[in-house]
Amino acid sequence: MYKLLPWRCSGSVLAVVVALAVYADEFEVLTDIVLPNHLVVRYLPLILITVLVVIFGPTGRWAPWRWIWRLLPFLNRFVFPDLNGVWLGDTRSNWPTIKKMLDAAQADHGITQSELYATPEQADALAVEIKASLFKVQITAGLSNTNGRSHSFIVRPRKDAQGNVHLTYVYAQDTPNPVSTDVETHLGAADLEFELDDLEGAEGVYWTRRNWKTGFNTAGRLELRRIKAHKDKGKSLREYAAEERERITGS
Repeated sequence: MYKLLPWRCSGSVLAVVVALAVYADEFEVLTDIVLPNHLVVRYLPLILITVLVVIFGPTGRWAPWRWIWRLLPFLNRFVFPDLNGVWLGDTRSNWPTIKKMLDAAQADHGITQSELYATPEQADALAVEIKASLFKVQITAGLSNTNGRSHSFIVRPRKDAQGNVHLTYVYAQDTPNPVSTDVETHLGAADLEFELDDLEGAEGVYWTRRNWKTGFNTAGRLELRRIKAHKDKGKSLREYAAEERERITGS
């Protein structure tokens, strides 16, 4: 999440480090603590890196920086937000539109654009886990409909013109026992938007490369709400997604 840091914050940290190195003699006069110049030059960068790694490197519930963020929630806005946790929601896919075009082609009859536009989207329950720290962001997801599971391998945090945070990422998805219109593995991309006034919800869009040679690559919308700050031990995201689907559909 370091890409979200305000330039003033990064500049201030750098200025403090440079000042300690340049004014080590004055620091010794003020505090009576002897700081040999060769030790400052040699160990100050190492100490700084160690502190950053220990405080801002972990993503778990007890990570030091997450404790600080809970005590000082304004840091979510002015530094970077804590997005760690389990998120539940649904996807809205254009698969029914693709299926309608396939059926029309196989039946050798025409279909109008207005008919395609009026086709309802297909809903599916989704569970997402986000693991984020200063240095990395990982996103994994489980689907209830296909029992698929995806994981990100490129994630780029960014802010838009309104100051809202986006996670734009590329992922790989595995689908066990795919049907004839699906594939076992495919790539996809998504963009999730988090409003700083409500960091417990997210909305976004996604695209897939699923079975693209036959035109079955899908796209749609995402809507999520954070339900937990950390995933329950031994419980999979697909189990979360299945429970969410049961809650939505009542079956």
